[in-house]
Amino acid sequence: MTALSDEPGVGAIPADVAARLLRALDRSPSMAVSLLEPSMTTAWMSASAAWVIGAEPGRRVGRGSLEDVHPDDVPRIIHGLSQLQASRDRGQGTELTIEPLRYRKRRADGSWVTMEAIVQNLLDDPEVNGLLVMSRRAGGELDGVAHVVDLLMADAPLADVLAACARLVPDFLGAAAVVGLVDGAPVPGAPEGSAAARLIADERWWRPCVRSGLRRTPSNLAGFPDDLAAAARAEGFGCAWTLPLPDPFSGGVMGCVVVWVAVPAEHNLGTEHGLGQTMRLASLVLGERRRQGTLRREAVTDPLTRLGNRAALRQRLDAAPGPVTVALLDLDDFKPVNDTYGHDTGDAVLRVVADRLAATVRGADLVTRFGGDEFAIVFADGTPPAGVAASTGRIRAGLSRPVTVPGGPVVTVGVSIGVATGPASEVVGRADAELYEVKRSKQLVPPRPRPAPGNGT
Repeated sequence: MTALSDEPGVGAIPADVAARLLRALDRSPSMAVSLLEPSMTTAWMSASAAWVIGAEPGRRVGRGSLEDVHPDDVPRIIHGLSQLQASRDRGQGTELTIEPLRYRKRRADGSWVTMEAIVQNLLDDPEVNGLLVMSRRAGGELDGVAHVVDLLMADAPLADVLAACARLVPDFLGAAAVVGLVDGAPVPGAPEGSAAARLIADERWWRPCVRSGLRRTPSNLAGFPDDLAAAARAEGFGCAWTLPLPDPFSGGVMGCVVVWVAVPAEHNLGTEHGLGQTMRLASLVLGERRRQGTLRREAVTDPLTRLGNRAALRQRLDAAPGPVTVALLDLDDFKPVNDTYGHDTGDAVLRVVADRLAATVRGADLVTRFGGDEFAIVFADGTPPAGVAASTGRIRAGLSRPVTVPGGPVVTVGVSIGVATGPASEVVGRADAELYEVKRSKQLVPPRPRPAPGNGT
């Protein structure tokens, strides 16, 4: 053997160099290489298969290559190999390869490991006459992307979806977790029981990354607190990388990917590919959750005042564990504002009223626009009557102040308030009845007609 290749433009390599290259491939720390005969029998397997997939290379020679492949994955592999055979029959030569495919391989101990393989068609080479298969372990599910999408469509908890994204990081890179930020609160996702799940609980791993938006990929654990570094080393890791997930719309950061790597190394072009799928998919997941969150908020938000709407009121009442206290508010003398100055001025007044209402109640109370110039307040569970009275007093004082409309008039509106406590299914009706009596005492509404005799009510 005098050269690895004699093709023009490729270059010639001495036989001893070619032999050393073959030995390096045979001992690859992360890849198993095998040569399959046309009958799919294993003709040769690299020594690296022993530690990559737990197989005994010598015992595999002469056996069918699909014997230890998961039965559910065999049809896909056969289909792909038949495409290679068809390319040979069409005279397409050795150029056609199968794109990386994933399948499950049974290890010597009976467990299953997910593999990613590239197959090179060398059937037309008279000295080889086989298929060269280069496989490496791939972390996570057989079809991890589909699994993530399934979880997302099923509205699974975000932590579970992010954990599925983290599983896409190949095992040979290390243990990974994904942290998402939802309304400023962190949601960490990591495979259950993994080292990543134990380590990610400490925010110091990722907080600087999402704060600065800058990736942090040292070749060791430099820059991390000593106790964090010690915890990582105790788990068998020599370095840790944190990579931000930018929000393309806001320019902020939606979260980050954290990877703990066993071998001290810097993030490079090779590892970028291994992390790319996780980062892209995690970004899509977080972007979709943010979009869904926006839609859910808009569904319970009044577009004019940005307070809750009737749907928000109903949600709060439906979730009440017991009796609820509700106040219904109706603005006095609001109709003349619309009639005199127009609806734009009326809308501006309603927005000021909404702001003042929101400022006078506690954070646990819910303020909603009930409709028109009516508002509703659901007081927090356990609010005593004295607390309700104090709140309504602040509301009257707040709304009694004149409202200055930018570029418009100064107007004053009053307020009538009806308060009731009762079951969630009845309390709004009771509060409405109280509100009516308050307005009637002010002679702002006519008496309600009584039911006609004999109508059954």
